[in-house]
Amino acid sequence: MRTKKKLFAITASLLLVVINAQNQPGCGFNYAQEIIKTQVSDYSLKLKAFEQFQSNASFKRAALTLTIPVVVHILHLGGSENISDAQVQDAINILTRDFRKQNADTTDIVNEFKTIASDCNIEFKLASIDPDGKCTNGITRHYDSKANWIIDLAYYTYTWPPDKYLNIYVVKGLPAGTAGYTFLPGTIPVYADAIVILHNYFGSIGTGSPFGSRSLTHEVGHWLGLSHVWGNTNNVNVTCGDDGVSDTPITEGHNWCNLSNAIECTPGIVENIQNYMEYAFCSRMFTLGQSNLMNGVLASSIADRDKLVSSANMVATGILNPNYNCPPKPEFGSLNLVNCQNVTHPFIDYSYNGNITAWEWNSPAAINTSTIQNGQLIFGNSGLLPVKLKVSNSFGSDSVTKNQYITILSNNGSTVNVVQSFEDGIYPNNQWIASIPQYGSGFVQKNNAGSTGTKCMFINNYTDNPSEPAILYTPKFNLSNVSNAKLRFKYAYAQQNNNNDLLRIYASKDCGQTWNAIYNVGGSNLATRANINNMSYQIPTASEWKEQLVDPTGFQNENNVFFKFEFTPDENGPGNNFFMDDINLIGTVGLFENNLSSQIEIYPNPFQNKLEINSLGENIDKVIISDITGKELLKRENINQKHFIFSNIDLSKGVYLLKVNTLNGSFVKKIVLN
Repeated sequence: MRTKKKLFAITASLLLVVINAQNQPGCGFNYAQEIIKTQVSDYSLKLKAFEQFQSNASFKRAALTLTIPVVVHILHLGGSENISDAQVQDAINILTRDFRKQNADTTDIVNEFKTIASDCNIEFKLASIDPDGKCTNGITRHYDSKANWIIDLAYYTYTWPPDKYLNIYVVKGLPAGTAGYTFLPGTIPVYADAIVILHNYFGSIGTGSPFGSRSLTHEVGHWLGLSHVWGNTNNVNVTCGDDGVSDTPITEGHNWCNLSNAIECTPGIVENIQNYMEYAFCSRMFTLGQSNLMNGVLASSIADRDKLVSSANMVATGILNPNYNCPPKPEFGSLNLVNCQNVTHPFIDYSYNGNITAWEWNSPAAINTSTIQNGQLIFGNSGLLPVKLKVSNSFGSDSVTKNQYITILSNNGSTVNVVQSFEDGIYPNNQWIASIPQYGSGFVQKNNAGSTGTKCMFINNYTDNPSEPAILYTPKFNLSNVSNAKLRFKYAYAQQNNNNDLLRIYASKDCGQTWNAIYNVGGSNLATRANINNMSYQIPTASEWKEQLVDPTGFQNENNVFFKFEFTPDENGPGNNFFMDDINLIGTVGLFENNLSSQIEIYPNPFQNKLEINSLGENIDKVIISDITGKELLKRENINQKHFIFSNIDLSKGVYLLKVNTLNGSFVKKIVLN
């Protein structure tokens, strides 16, 4: 069920409003913590357990320097957020510099805290061995829509084992007001034991800047057990609070850097505005108490942090004797994931982990292979199709296959004036193609509800509402010889809780490279029954099906027209289930289409192995039997007679289309083989 995930995203958007004096994003730690409580049932117990550990234990800084292996997962959409390896290394260098008290600006620390500003004896290095024992440079790159991140446990899909690596997700976007966030050790599932941070608050070069480069230091402090200096239960600048560390004074926190005015909570006690766990963006230090707590966490079994810095893990992750001469890792994307059959489709190489000397692109659905860096494939089949990329260099090769990655629209065509009622086969298929949402339900065939017959297309938007628009693509329509074309379909929907679920229809004449909206309806206007239905809408009655005509303006004379039905659930979800049936394009085909419909007799229908066709007008020239999508199966030409018997029809039982041509036009009729 997708409902909870959507509520998290919305709650995050409402709550994550953290600003400093420069109106810069801040840490989302407190707010993410509140959100995660609704998703992890025992979160409060785990948080209490950590707080008990924090208050009862006696901590001491490690005598020897501890090294934490790091993996950085870059989630991007091909833009500047796909930061360089150099920017990643710069961020790791800053992290070690700050935790080792090697930053030159320690000279600026105010006198009250200079003596307790601490070298934490903690360093950070990019791993050189991945969880599978393979060579890595400690950086992974993923072309993924999750680059626009929301606070949702389902987004942590690339996490490496956190008992071996500090996982850092570098992303394009976060909820408003957030530069980064993480959770306290042991309070969340292992796959979410990671730091998430904006690319422009990661490092000081590239898209980063010196101003925001210590945001990562702040988040690692949380990841190692530190709270904000004002505690975890209030917002900055609101109430005086305590972080449980003895040498950080009680404070209400600051989003400004007026060091001469740092006494607010306790008379005569200067507050530690320059602490890395502040919001003031003038941070310089950890205290000795904070250092001891973080070292205590690394010495404990909480979240297996002790395993992370063990000698065995230094070997397992390649921190000792690192080797970054690796085979490359394949990754790719595409600016558009929709195209037609037999059209060249370009891809973009985003592979990483080393220099690449060879590329090999292929797909079992393609009629070619490609060996250039940004591959180009031509797909002979239609449907949701896989794409494979293999990359190589002198150290080896690797490949990745993305299944159901690209949507190739069917060129076989759908016939005007024939209703698609989804009764005659399994849908969706490689003609009527349905997208697959990342989470939740897309268009599927429902077998116990229909406007015509017993089947229709259906979206389970009540218990499994999709995380993104659910799309159904039609085959191609040729409108070059059609006048007054109208797209006709039927649908049923019951609105729930005033939700604004939307139905949009788009048309394309360039194989899905661009789409024009031709229909848009939502909320109460989408509903086909009068009253709000807060129960799951299961079976529409006959009166609850609505027939809709849509004018494909701008596409009337085109010969390569595709439509897509796009159902977008209200982000406040869940909404209610959606049903759609009887899709067809009506219009006048050819000059004498209407006259022929009364001049052609076809019998019997349903039939078994032969059909008789009789023309009351001009001689019959050609007869074609095709499947419901318009794909030709049988054809008889040059008949030149008024009466014709189509015999020995060797086809499976089912519904077909019969097209009869005379010198004056053509006529299409649905036929049934029993």
